[in-house]
Formats: sequence, structure tokens, C-alpha cells
Amino acid sequence: MAARVRRPAEFDDMLNELRDTGVFPTFKDAMVFAATLGYRRGNRKEFKKSSEPIDLDVFRGDFDRTIMSILAIEEMDNPKMIAPSNETARVLCFEEYANGGLEILKREIWDGKQDWREGLLSLIQREEEEHTMLDDITELANF
Repeated sequence: MAARVRRPAEFDDMLNELRDTGVFPTFKDAMVFAATLGYRRGNRKEFKKSSEPIDLDVFRGDFDRTIMSILAIEEMDNPKMIAPSNETARVLCFEEYANGGLEILKREIWDGKQDWREGLLSLIQREEEEHTMLDDITELANF
């Protein structure tokens, strides 16, 4: 059973900046956003090197764990992914989509040295041109 959620070490500096500037109050919040972005763009990426993991209990059941469950259900096309016995697979799916989303944030905002708030707003607006990412997040939360 997974008790912690790994953070990809490659994005430590970026995650620290996102938290320290107040864009996301916690690493967990940045990871949830990144996972939904990674899923939206179909960018699931494995990683080997992890920073200090986040306790799974930090991920609230009312929203965060729902996101984890929906990502795994959709990825595996299997509603049984919500079973307690599949927790490790759910967390892995979440971690890898978060890694993919962090890669997108790095490429589209961090590398260009954009202001985070402006860069995220621009990214969300671009996503809305095809289909609203905020709708996707809301749908995941309401599942």
C-alpha cells in the first residue's frame, strides 16, 4: 500500500518557486494541478529520482483523492481502480501524470521565465480554446 506520493526531483526548483511565490500554497496543490494538466495533454511520464515524498494523508479525500481515482479509472478503463487494493497503482498513475504536467509547466512557463500567474492564466486560456481544463477538473471532482 502506498503511504507517500513521490515528487520528481527534476522539478524541485520549480516546485519550490511555485510554493514560495504563493501560486500554489503547497507542493500537493501544485502536483494536483500538474497531474490534471498532464492527463489533459496525455503526458504521462515515468521518473526514477524522487525528492522528499508527500504523505498520502495530505491528499484530502473530498477532492485530491478523487482526482487520483478518476485519473486511474480513466487510464486503466477500469472502475475497480477505486478498490483499496489498487491504491499503489492509483498513486503511480497520479505521480506520472503530475510529472508529465510539471514537464509542460517547465517548458511553457518556467523556461520562458514568465510570471507564474500570467503564465498559468495564459495556459488555462489556451486550453479553453479547445475544451476547458477547468471543466475537466470540475468533472473529476464531481465524479
